[in-house]
Amino acid sequence: MNTLWYKVWADLWLTKSRTALAIVSIAAGVCCVGTLFGMIDLLLDKMDAAHRQSQPSHISLILRQDAEISLLEQVKAIPGVAGVDTMTPLSVHFRQPGETDWRLGTLVIRPDYEDQHFDKTALQSGNWPNAEQIAIENLSALSSGIQSGNIEFETALGPQTLPIGGIVRHPFVKPPKFGGQVHFFASVAHAAQFGIPAHSFRQLLVQIAEPYSSESARNVAGQIRSLLSERHIGVNVTLLQDPQQHWGRPFLAGINGVLQIMALVSLTLASVLILNTVSAHITQQTDQIGVMKALGAKTITIAKLYLLEILFLSLVAIILAIPPALAAAYFSACRLLGLFNIDCGAFVISVPAVAYMLLGGLLAPLLAGLPPILRGAAMTVRAAIASYGVGADFGYNRFDLLIEKFGARFLPTLSAAALGNLFRRKARLVLTQSVLICAGVMFLVLTSLIASLNLTLDREMARSRYAVRLGFTQDQSEQTIRDIAAAVAGTGQIEFWQRSSLQIAKEGQALQQKGSLGLQLLALPKNSSMYQPLIESGRWLQTGDAGQRVLVLSADTAELNGIRAGDMLDVALGADHERWQVIGIYRWLAGNSYTVEPAYAPLETLRQITQNRELASFALLNTPVADLHQEADYLRNLQQQFQEHGIQLDVYTTLAKLEQRQFTRNQFKPVLNTLLGLACMIAAVGGIGLSGTLAISVLQRIREIGVLRAIGAPSQKVFRMFLLEGLLHGGIAWLLSIPLAYLAAEPLAKTLGRTMLGIQLDFRFDLWAILYWLLIVLTVAWIAAFWPARKATRLSIRECLGH
Repeated sequence: MNTLWYKVWADLWLTKSRTALAIVSIAAGVCCVGTLFGMIDLLLDKMDAAHRQSQPSHISLILRQDAEISLLEQVKAIPGVAGVDTMTPLSVHFRQPGETDWRLGTLVIRPDYEDQHFDKTALQSGNWPNAEQIAIENLSALSSGIQSGNIEFETALGPQTLPIGGIVRHPFVKPPKFGGQVHFFASVAHAAQFGIPAHSFRQLLVQIAEPYSSESARNVAGQIRSLLSERHIGVNVTLLQDPQQHWGRPFLAGINGVLQIMALVSLTLASVLILNTVSAHITQQTDQIGVMKALGAKTITIAKLYLLEILFLSLVAIILAIPPALAAAYFSACRLLGLFNIDCGAFVISVPAVAYMLLGGLLAPLLAGLPPILRGAAMTVRAAIASYGVGADFGYNRFDLLIEKFGARFLPTLSAAALGNLFRRKARLVLTQSVLICAGVMFLVLTSLIASLNLTLDREMARSRYAVRLGFTQDQSEQTIRDIAAAVAGTGQIEFWQRSSLQIAKEGQALQQKGSLGLQLLALPKNSSMYQPLIESGRWLQTGDAGQRVLVLSADTAELNGIRAGDMLDVALGADHERWQVIGIYRWLAGNSYTVEPAYAPLETLRQITQNRELASFALLNTPVADLHQEADYLRNLQQQFQEHGIQLDVYTTLAKLEQRQFTRNQFKPVLNTLLGLACMIAAVGGIGLSGTLAISVLQRIREIGVLRAIGAPSQKVFRMFLLEGLLHGGIAWLLSIPLAYLAAEPLAKTLGRTMLGIQLDFRFDLWAILYWLLIVLTVAWIAAFWPARKATRLSIRECLGH
């Protein structure tokens, strides 16, 4: 066995460049596996742990007006209610010293920060809010740069200045990149300043009795809404959440499988490179295999020899890959956790990631190298010794002859030689091309996914024919809103919508919603022209529907509950319980954890039921804006006008169309950037593989290079021949990846759109990406070919012919 170890060491040491390429290729694949599996493991574990630590409420109801604290005793008496807690979120205007314009934000008042029960706010630094100072939320502090100092608020008593004394973390704050507002936290001592009645609340937090189930939570939530309705208290949003799993899980659950598959693909491609390298190595050493067998070596001994080489390469690659993979997994997880306002904590090693790296890093290369090793070890002594070890399979069939004729007729001698050399080893060509083509297909599919997302957003924006939507904390008079908005320069058409909480049941069972903040009714006037969603089946609201009990539901809810256009549902609007017909199913864009899911109905029908005439919850305004800056200026002027008239805008439902588009793009950026980074990593693996292929080609053609140099071929010509061979590899991979990507892009983009983003994407194949990929693959091919080509030029005639 000692002799075998000497042989292993000699093979690895004498071909250091090939050994290094093999190690790097395995390490790249193992690093992909460790990074992605580790990131997912740390991400989900930390999200769920942070969620449980916050003592999440099972039911959260955001009310439309203040409710007396005495109501809590009646809520506690409802069967199934285990505990309650309260808070009061409200929209406020604030500004920093030196600023002239007011900004819109959110102030949250909690009864007692030292005795929180559910959805706990954590103190990160400084002091809890008290009678002398307030606190700012962590995400708000990071995005706005406000971490200390004084903040001036517009209050019921006039402008008041309050100092920031601490920074807190709240588990349910929308990230600013996704459109979240600046959040401040205050104690009940400041409630009167902001017009909040003593001993009142606006958000009710409820936990139900164990064991938790979504069905029990829905039943209890229905009973609480009925109680509130009897007291004439409206509910804007009802949020149900699992106490064990973080509410942001749906955002990531869809991409986990995709990322894991792509990680395994990268390891498989790295193994393909091992197969390529081992096959060439065995080919070169067939004469040595013959000598060993002639001296009595058995097939199992020879197989063990080369398997030991692969095992050594794999172990070194794993050792090199583990530290960067674990670091990348941790920091990637921290970056995504930051979006959900979760503290990453100290560095943690993902044990499953280490296990996957060890398992994949050892098994994949050994399995990849086994076929050529067994094939070489099984050779007879005669076949092995008779082999030169550098033979080729070119020139013996019609395809090869066709390549020769084409090169001789249409190409210069150097280019014709490079083309012929490309097809000299067809098996190696296929293996190398498979990696580059896979990287190309991934790149083109992902760029088409981005193009499809942009097209979907553009079409959604086109369906929204308003510039700004104003939401009000309390319903306002239509005429008052019209007069105020008309005073702002640029205001054009105005349309008024009204919202209402509702309960929908099918055959006695409350409807389930897919990852939203509950269901609410949005009532549109019969002549509505500001917005029309994409109708998937049935039809949209028409003028003749005014006064009729008809609904348009989202496709997600319809699919989840088996509802089709034409079905009848039980709808409760306050005390009104009637049967309504579903006339249409719409596809919406913002199907995520941050959005209240609308059910559309005629405004005239809602007003007949509620007798709530000439009041509006939303105002949709149309004005010509060219960019985000103009839009922001117009919205700021509107906010200023309404503030001067004492009308409070709701920060959660007031939005500008172009800004909302940007927020939606920001929401998908982490996912797309992760996938693009993985595609680039696979492209790098392809480059390593191509470099290894050309390096092996140089080793196998040393005598050929010596002959070329002996007959007068200059170093520049030899360099160009190998460089051209590498560029031809890249060019062929580019050509083949285009049709494959085109066939795969549409179904994959639509599947990824549904699994990752929760939407049906409008497909667009990115034609510009074809040019970008050509530039990338040629650059990768040039870099990969440079060092092998340079090495070929440095070989002397003597050492070439003496090889």
